Amino acid sequence: MTSTAEKFFSLLRYSLGEQQQPPVISDDEWEDINVMAAEQSLTGILCQGVMRLSAVTPLPDEVRLAWFLQTDQIAEANKRLNVACFKVAKRLRKDGYDCCILKGQGNALMYPNPFARIPGDIDIWTVGDIRSIIELGKKSNPEARPVYHHIDFAPIGDIPVEVHYRPGFMHNLIHNRRMQRWFGQQAAEQCAHQVELPEGAGSVPVPTDAFNRIFQMAHISKHILHEGIGLRQIVDYYFLLKKGFTQEERQRDERLLRRFGLYGVATAVMYVLQEALGAPKQLMLVPADERKGRFLLDEMLLAGNFGQFDKRLANSHSQLSRNVQRLRRDLRFLSYFPSECLWEPVFRWYHFFWRLRFR
Repeated sequence: MTSTAEKFFSLLRYSLGEQQQPPVISDDEWEDINVMAAEQSLTGILCQGVMRLSAVTPLPDEVRLAWFLQTDQIAEANKRLNVACFKVAKRLRKDGYDCCILKGQGNALMYPNPFARIPGDIDIWTVGDIRSIIELGKKSNPEARPVYHHIDFAPIGDIPVEVHYRPGFMHNLIHNRRMQRWFGQQAAEQCAHQVELPEGAGSVPVPTDAFNRIFQMAHISKHILHEGIGLRQIVDYYFLLKKGFTQEERQRDERLLRRFGLYGVATAVMYVLQEALGAPKQLMLVPADERKGRFLLDEMLLAGNFGQFDKRLANSHSQLSRNVQRLRRDLRFLSYFPSECLWEPVFRWYHFFWRLRFR
């Protein structure tokens, strides 16, 4: 790990309150740390640490101004997204569908400052007949093409909207079938779990903590193996675990993680939570695996949020080159997460025939 990365993680732990000693960062290091924060979509969280740091040690005026300006921009983006989430959920309920907001603004509510999380698009789980949801999506966005778990609706302003008929999936078809059955059993409770968005933006349904501990691990797994993942999703999971769980819930979650093929990824995530974020041992759902965790942390630092900054990925201009690139990725991950990697080519064929059915 480079010295800049060490300073970055020190500031991250300080921002989360897991490190009490203020990090020592030179004037020349701030620009590199700002770049890393942007690549990992953690600028808003680190801004909280910069505010704390500025109260105990002098910072260059341009550093304070740059970070504080970003804080305001992130807060405004969250406010726009909160309003958009309410509109989307209201529209789908009006069309007769039960739904709930996945990740995103629901996760932001777990943060001490709900306006500090850098927002993305809107992901909303919509319960009902898949074909009818796809038709609704095509009516909203004629250019949309359904994939196994979602379809793109028309954006709200500049905010993309993904309507999910499945919250997530696994490449391993056996694990996936178990998970989809569990999702179906959980749907009614998740869609009934209402929360209030900040500043009177409205009430929206979001998943329960118990559901999120499994679903969000599946989401992390998908991005690790499919396109890359950054630290923002790990910070989301950190705040989810900070909400607490009983020993009985821990045992139940471990059983589900094993049943859905998520246990190996979970052990890697626990290591990153401990090593990078300084999370205490009592927050761990399962024991940390150092080998898998170090590999995952290295991947995160190389690839950035959702793999957007991975220089190992060449621009793929054809389906063949994209498939070859994906196979190479599977081979790189094979010794760490063998089940999903070995099943990925099988799932690709399954998905091909699924698209023919629902195109």
